[in-house]
Amino acid sequence: MPIREGNYQVNPDVGILYLGTVLKDAGYQISLLDCPKEDFSFSDFRTYVKEGDFDVVGFRCFSRDHNYVNHHASIVKSIKPSTLTLVGGPHPSALPEFVLSRMPNVDFAWKAEAEEGLPQLLRMFSEYKHEIPEALLETIPGLVWHSRKEERIVVNKPGFGIDLDSYTPAWELLKPETYPGYEERKTVSTRIWDGFFHVTTTRGCPFPCTYCNAPNLSGKKLRHRSVDKVIEELLILRDRYNAKRFSIIDDEFTLSKKYATSFCQGLIDAKVNMKWDCPNGVRMDSLYPELLLLMQAAGCDALCVGIESGSARMQKLIQKKVTVETIRERANMIAGCSNIRITGYFMIGFLDETEEEIQETLNLACTLPLRRAAFNVVIPIPGTQIFDELIDNGRLKLEEINWDTLTNDQVAFKRNHVTGKRLLELQREAFLRFYSRPSVALSVAKETLRNPNVLRASISKLRKLSWRSETYSFTPMYLGSQRAL
Repeated sequence: MPIREGNYQVNPDVGILYLGTVLKDAGYQISLLDCPKEDFSFSDFRTYVKEGDFDVVGFRCFSRDHNYVNHHASIVKSIKPSTLTLVGGPHPSALPEFVLSRMPNVDFAWKAEAEEGLPQLLRMFSEYKHEIPEALLETIPGLVWHSRKEERIVVNKPGFGIDLDSYTPAWELLKPETYPGYEERKTVSTRIWDGFFHVTTTRGCPFPCTYCNAPNLSGKKLRHRSVDKVIEELLILRDRYNAKRFSIIDDEFTLSKKYATSFCQGLIDAKVNMKWDCPNGVRMDSLYPELLLLMQAAGCDALCVGIESGSARMQKLIQKKVTVETIRERANMIAGCSNIRITGYFMIGFLDETEEEIQETLNLACTLPLRRAAFNVVIPIPGTQIFDELIDNGRLKLEEINWDTLTNDQVAFKRNHVTGKRLLELQREAFLRFYSRPSVALSVAKETLRNPNVLRASISKLRKLSWRSETYSFTPMYLGSQRAL
């Protein structure tokens, strides 16, 4: 994971874990480096790479990481030019040709999942080094590569053929005991949203939401891990790392009622006895009383729900395929039939959204039975319909995008009706209105006073809401480090 600055949380990354596990099972020696966790500077990274003398170095890349990953790769090549450099993740998956052309020190990029194709590439590299025949490169699912013969960048068809039950995640590769707060997180069973032991049960999403790129990353078809395999992983976390809770980070955990029911019953039958939550956001229209009661019996004590907007017009425009009336009905149903705590995810600042429609979202948030809420500024995520439309109408120019601004608390593009300054004011107003209500404020205060990490995070959030402009004002680390190359 690359060096990162700004607003982020340090947690084990299961995407890297799964890739590492597949390569470990194939017989390769693997080292996973989480630069934010290690608090690395680029000088630290240079030393690490030099001492490690790696044959292959790969990077996970979100769009906000573009400039940082580019600089990481430059450091690797300056130390050992023969090193094979790779980049994968959401950013190259959405903009494969652009990323590979703009990162001159990256040899290959990846579109979508890499578990199936990466071992194939490494086997070819072991045999041919940097002279892998193009006929072989063409066979690797999802590979993005330079064709010397055709003088262009080739993007192979993504592969979604990996058997999700073909491996059990090797958590020892991530060394979870070295992450901040590990001792506290493994022993406190009442704390929610610790975001530490992330587990996936499904991949894929069939919905066309305009703000989300999930279907392009993991396919539109919903695929499941077997319940037995997931429970096997949970028992390892419980017995080896004394984990008391876990988080299901699927995009669509509850979409298949049959699978969700089977999973919950499996937890009960296996006596896993762990608390759990769903922080990525489940669809409210996939929930019903019987499932919620079974989830609660199986240990679920918190859900995040994707609400996005309180405006009926915006719900149609973003193709969420859910109505405001359904949102109200299901939120009240969750609160009425279970003790599961609900956090609502909201988005403000869609291109054609008016201030009145943003106020509708704020009003909805304050009338629903939510324990927590997040109000995020819309990000133009590459690969989404929102991003494509902004490019098509000239609001964004691919060559001019400042990738450092693609975070949910900065303003990356101009809206039709609301200025960037006003949008940030509305975001601040949303948080203050929601959390200043006595019942919510008391609940937050109790959790904050109980937990120093929550206290620090709360203070940091308040500072950012009070003292910020439309973009961060610090000088990125990669700019200061470029002089050292």
